[in-house]
Amino acid sequence: MTVAPAIAWPTVALWVVVLAAYFGTDVLAVMGLLPLWQGMLINSVVGYFAFSVVHDSLHRAISTHQRRNDFLGQTAALLGAPYVHLKLFRWAHISHHRYTNGSRDPDQVLHGAAWTLPFRWMAIDVLYLIYAIRHGDKVSRSYVVLSVWLAVVTALAFGVLTALGYGWYVVMLWFVPSRLIFMGLGFSFFWLPHVPHDTVQDDNFTRATTLRLGCEWLLSPALQWQNYHLIHHLFPTTPFYNNRKVWNLIEHELRKKDLAIQHGFALHPTIYVGAGE
Repeated sequence: MTVAPAIAWPTVALWVVVLAAYFGTDVLAVMGLLPLWQGMLINSVVGYFAFSVVHDSLHRAISTHQRRNDFLGQTAALLGAPYVHLKLFRWAHISHHRYTNGSRDPDQVLHGAAWTLPFRWMAIDVLYLIYAIRHGDKVSRSYVVLSVWLAVVTALAFGVLTALGYGWYVVMLWFVPSRLIFMGLGFSFFWLPHVPHDTVQDDNFTRATTLRLGCEWLLSPALQWQNYHLIHHLFPTTPFYNNRKVWNLIEHELRKKDLAIQHGFALHPTIYVGAGE
């Protein structure tokens, strides 16, 4: 359960649903069969759930076939950030796993004063690019170049659409949803699973990342099974839909460690000191 299958069919099914719903909404809105504001809301929600496909692809958890895995992740990323190459995002996200809550964690910039958080989260793509430029290496620099080319293609495509009179559709069906998608993901994926952000992973691995227990019937799908985010950090190649199953299997052993558990809808976790071996 903690390694990628030949093909993760639940993730592929999610990929099919989100792409069909997103582009179907675009078609209906352009045809005038759906109000633009409704299309904006639908694309925002659909794009939020596309992130499980992108995220699992970053960790090569969709398929053991690398090209298939990356194709699914890159196409899902088109909904929110068509100008970001999957490999650049993977490089930055793996840095988060390596330096969780430390000074080199790219997600550190997504924490701060409460009133600034929505603005930080809406700019995740920009802030991750700045991180890649500041902390880049030989590997990431080539991925930045790939992203620049994607950005040029994206700008040309949006420019042509605007010239043809579809500029407002681009704004309402892509730009506004992309910012709302990032804001939702900034909260649920990047910020919430590490509250209160005061424990560096190198100092205490199991306490640096939270578990959220309670109301799983609602919170598991709403948080895309990242309410078991510690499981993801322990076993990053676990397909997202297996996180709860893995927790159930190893809960007894993890209870011996220090744990940060958010109960129900609580933002801040209760810290449980492990009993040891």
